[in-house]
Amino acid sequence: MATLNKNIIALGANSFFTDFSTEMILPLLPLFLERFMHATKSEIGLIEGVAEFGVAMLIALSGFYSDRLGKRKGLIVFGYGLSNLIKPLAFFAQSATMIATIRIGDRLAKGIRVAPRDALISASTPKEISGFVFGFHKMMDGAGALAGSLSAFAILWFLGESEASFRSVFAISLIPGLISMAILIFLVTDAPFTPSATKRFSPGALPAPFYWLVGFQTLFSLFAMNYSFFLLKAEENTLALAMIPLAYALYNLTQSLFAIPIGKLADRLGKGTLLSMIYGAFGLGALAMATGSIWSVWLGFAIYGFFAGGFNGLAKAIISDTAPPELKATAYGIYYTFVGIATLLSLALGGIVWDTFGSATLFTFSSLGALLLAALLYRMRQRLLYTDVMHFPGRARKVAGTKVPTTP
Repeated sequence: MATLNKNIIALGANSFFTDFSTEMILPLLPLFLERFMHATKSEIGLIEGVAEFGVAMLIALSGFYSDRLGKRKGLIVFGYGLSNLIKPLAFFAQSATMIATIRIGDRLAKGIRVAPRDALISASTPKEISGFVFGFHKMMDGAGALAGSLSAFAILWFLGESEASFRSVFAISLIPGLISMAILIFLVTDAPFTPSATKRFSPGALPAPFYWLVGFQTLFSLFAMNYSFFLLKAEENTLALAMIPLAYALYNLTQSLFAIPIGKLADRLGKGTLLSMIYGAFGLGALAMATGSIWSVWLGFAIYGFFAGGFNGLAKAIISDTAPPELKATAYGIYYTFVGIATLLSLALGGIVWDTFGSATLFTFSSLGALLLAALLYRMRQRLLYTDVMHFPGRARKVAGTKVPTTP
């Protein structure tokens, strides 16, 4: 029976309230930009892409610094604090440029905290339940996001779809953000470790399966789209504006419900196998959205939630299993850097494709790319399965004619 220590629970509660705050704002920002700030799809895609790229760059630096500092909590507190204070400033925004500045600032703050936070979670996690633990953390993210998106829906439902209603949501988001900071400061304890003695990172210090993971996740991110295009597509599919946060809440609900089952199943069957299923799920969700019907919005968001419940969680569990303690944050930083660069390119080019050829072309192309990569990863899953199980030598099986450890 898997158990969670107090640090994991406190970090989960912190993530719950942070995502409560964040997801009150995020499902509304693309709509706010388009309707009230008059931004184009290309501009929205570029804003999101630059924001994700900023996350990637700072995660790499923060992770490298954290591994050499020998502590995690200070960077985590700073990153969460900056994020929770800057997001409500959207209340004062008067242009797309101001929204872009706030969005990028929030993502930069995330870049500071993510690698040391994931390393702190990893330090509190036995390897044989890493999928379950990161699934639990993703579940708490999803539950907080569900609460936030439902709160945004309720406010818009009662106050109407005016610009003032949007701004009210932005202001109220400060409250759960402050709660999350209190939990982090008073309930989370650091896990000091002996920092790496090397001043420069050597690629050979991380195992080959780690780089296979980074390669697949980076390539997939070139085809994938984040939530912003799904929200804009929902509006194009004639879903009422006030109902869009509710569709986003469905995404968060499925993400929360499936995060732990995905993680536990991955611990049993192999994280590479489950990750290939996650790729396929995204492809089906994007294909549903491409049809253009209002019912496809609900199906698309539900499937997208299943995808989100496993995509980063499984990757972080694989990294947790393989990276040495003194390089865990560095490994997370490298991972997020490559995925962030791919996401920047994907969103920037995706906005241009939408404005030029229409949304159906964009979503169909994304779907086909994801399904192709799902099949390719499944065929090559041994590259990641060995990563999964190199710490569990209890049983073995033959892979390509060679005996290697296998999952329990």
